[in-house]
Amino acid sequence: MPPKLFVSPNARHEQRMQSEISSSLAAVLRKNPKMTPKEAMYSVTSEMLQNNPYQPLANGKCPINDLPNEILAHIFQLGVKDQEEEEEGSPDEDEWEDMSTDGENSDEDSDEDSVDAVIQDESGGQAYDSDSEGGDEVAIPFQVLVSHVCKRWREVAIESHFLWTNLNFAQRPRLEKAQVYISRAGGQPLDIYIDCTFPPDVDEEDHPDHPLYQDNEARKKRRSQSCDHPECSHEHGDDNNEIEFLSQKQLTQILDVIEPEVSHWQSLDFRASTYGYVHLLLSRLHKLPSASVLETLSICHFEDCDDYEFFSGDDMTSFLPFHGIAPNLKDVVLWGVHIDWDSPFLRGLSNLELQYHAKDVRPSYRAFAKMINSSPDLHSLTLSLSGPVLPAGVSFDADPEEHEGAWGPTPLTIPSLRELALQFHEIKYAIALVQHIDVPNLKSMLLDFDEEDYSSFVQTLVKPVKGRTESVLQHVENLKISGLPCDMASAEALLGQLVNLKSLNIKVVGPEEALIFHKLIDPQATQPPPDSAAAPQPAAGSSSRSDLARIFCPKLEAFTANQVDGAELRILVTKRRELGAPLKSLYISQFDEISKKDEKWLRANLEEVQFFEPSDSEEEYDDVEVILDEEGWTDEESRSGSEDEDGSHNEGDDDDEIPVDESGEPLISPLARHMRRSRGRGPTGNHDLD
Repeated sequence: MPPKLFVSPNARHEQRMQSEISSSLAAVLRKNPKMTPKEAMYSVTSEMLQNNPYQPLANGKCPINDLPNEILAHIFQLGVKDQEEEEEGSPDEDEWEDMSTDGENSDEDSDEDSVDAVIQDESGGQAYDSDSEGGDEVAIPFQVLVSHVCKRWREVAIESHFLWTNLNFAQRPRLEKAQVYISRAGGQPLDIYIDCTFPPDVDEEDHPDHPLYQDNEARKKRRSQSCDHPECSHEHGDDNNEIEFLSQKQLTQILDVIEPEVSHWQSLDFRASTYGYVHLLLSRLHKLPSASVLETLSICHFEDCDDYEFFSGDDMTSFLPFHGIAPNLKDVVLWGVHIDWDSPFLRGLSNLELQYHAKDVRPSYRAFAKMINSSPDLHSLTLSLSGPVLPAGVSFDADPEEHEGAWGPTPLTIPSLRELALQFHEIKYAIALVQHIDVPNLKSMLLDFDEEDYSSFVQTLVKPVKGRTESVLQHVENLKISGLPCDMASAEALLGQLVNLKSLNIKVVGPEEALIFHKLIDPQATQPPPDSAAAPQPAAGSSSRSDLARIFCPKLEAFTANQVDGAELRILVTKRRELGAPLKSLYISQFDEISKKDEKWLRANLEEVQFFEPSDSEEEYDDVEVILDEEGWTDEESRSGSEDEDGSHNEGDDDDEIPVDESGEPLISPLARHMRRSRGRGPTGNHDLD
C-alpha cells in the first residue's frame, strides 16, 4: 500500500478559496439568472478544476509525459537538491525505507533492484506530508516519492543513478536502505554522512549494544524499587524510550556495507561524541586501499575537554587512512582527530581545518610545512587550538638545527591562501603564528580569542611579517571578530591598518569589542558611550588626538552586527554617511533589540538590510537563516507584533519563512561561507555541523 498522506488545513488558503468561489458564483448567477445555485456551483467548480494539476485531464493525456527521459531525470535531480537544501541542518532524519515486496513493478527491475514497490515507515506508523503542521511530520525522500508515481517515473528515477548517491547514517543504521541506494547509484561517486554523536544527557553506556548496558539497567531498577519516595531523585527506567544514536557495533555494520565501495567514495563526513568511535573508524580506514575519487574528508570528535596539554584517549595510535593514497583529496577537516602527519596523505589540498588537538598529537612543524608546501592551491586554512608543535621554551624563529622543534627564521609563505581563521590559541603561540605565516594575498580573516588580554598579539599582527613592507591587514577585505580583548591603543592600531576592508563582522561580546564598534563611528572614542542613543564622545577632560585617522575603514561597505541594538546601528549609518564613507549593506542578528521603527529607518537609508538567526550556541562560523515575511519584516517581529511610529500596535501575520539569499546566510565573507560547517565555540559548543 502506498503511504497515506495527511495534509493539515491552511486557514489562509481556505479563506482565499472561499472568497474566490463566492465571487465566481455571483458572477455566473448575474450572467445566467435562470441557473439554479446548484447548477451555478457545478459550473464554477468545473471551471476551477479545468487546469488543476491533480485532476485527470479529459483527454487522458498529461503534458509532462511528452518530456524526454533526460529532462524528466533533471527535474527529479532539482527536486532532490531542493529538498536537501530545505532540510539542511534539520536534526530529524527521514524515517522512510524503500522496502522489498512483491509489488506490481518488481518484475521490471533487475535482480539487484528487486527491493522496490512500496514505501513504508520503519516504525510501522502513519506518515505525514511535509506540509503537515503536526509535530511528527516525516518527509519522504524526493527520489523515493517520484519513483512511486507511475511505472515510467519509476523507471526513470531508478535508472537516474545520481539520485541515489547520498548515504545518510544517523540515529539508526538503515543498512537495507543504504544497500538499495548503493545498488541504484550504479557506481556513481557516493557522499557519505555518519553521525555517531549522542543526544543531550546520554552517553555510550545507554545503548543496548554496550557491554555495561544490562548492568546499568539492573542497577537503576534496583534503586527505583528500593525507594518509592515521590521526591526521590533515583532514575526510573522507561522501556518506551527509543535509543536514537549509533553504537560502535552498528558503526561496524555500516562500515561493512560501505567499505566495498571505497573506490566510489566522493566525500566522507563523520562525527562522534567519544574517541572510541573515531578510533574504530580510523583503524578501518587504515586497512582500506586507495580512495581514488575521494575529494572531501571530515572527521570530527566533539568530546568535552578542558585540558589540551595531553591527549586524553586510551590509544593515541596515528593511523594512515587509505594507505595514504587519495589523489583527488581537496578538503580536509580534522577536529580532535590526529593521523600519521608525516605521511604524504595531506597534499594537493584546497581547504584545511585543524582544530582542537592536544599538544602531544599535533603535527611537527616539518610535517605541517610539508602539507602546506605540497598544496600549491591551498585556499582556506583554519587553525583552532591546533597547528604545528612549538616546544615550551623554544623560540619559534630559532635555528631548528640547534633547537629541536623550532620553526626557523624564514617565514612559511602561502601565496595561494585567501582565507585564514585563528581561534583560541594561547597568546605566545598566536604571536608566533602571525609572525611566521606569510600570506601576502589574504582577503578574509577570522579572529576569535577570549579571556586573556590579546593586546600584544594585536600589536604583532599590525606589523609586517619578516621580509614584507606592509602588514597582512592592509590587504584584508573581509574581517570577522568573534572575540578580541585588547586595549584601546591596539584597537586603534588594528583599525588603522584596515584601509581596504569592505566587510566587517563583529560580535560585541565585551567592552573591548564595543570599543572597536564605536571607533567606526568616532575614532576619538575612548569607551562605549553609556547612552546608546547619543554619539560616542571622548572621555571628559581628554583632547582630540591628531594622530588618529579621520575615519577608520574608509572602504567599508557591509557590516554584520551581533549584540548591537537599533539605536547604535542608526548612529553608525548616520555618522559613516556624514564622513563620506557610507555603508551599503547591514546584516543584523535576529536576537538583537531592533524595533520596527529602527528597521524602517535602516531600510530607508541603506541599499540592503537583512536579518539572520545565529545558531543555538550563538557562535559563528554560524549556519544562519535569514527570515523575512512578505513585507520584509523579520518573522519574529511579525509574530510578536510591533509598535508603529504613531504608537499603535500591529499584530504580526503568520507568514511563511522565506530565505533571502542564495547561501541562506548574511555573512558575505568567503571565509564565513566556507566555514559554515563549524558552528560550535570550542569542543563544548553546539556541534551540529551541517
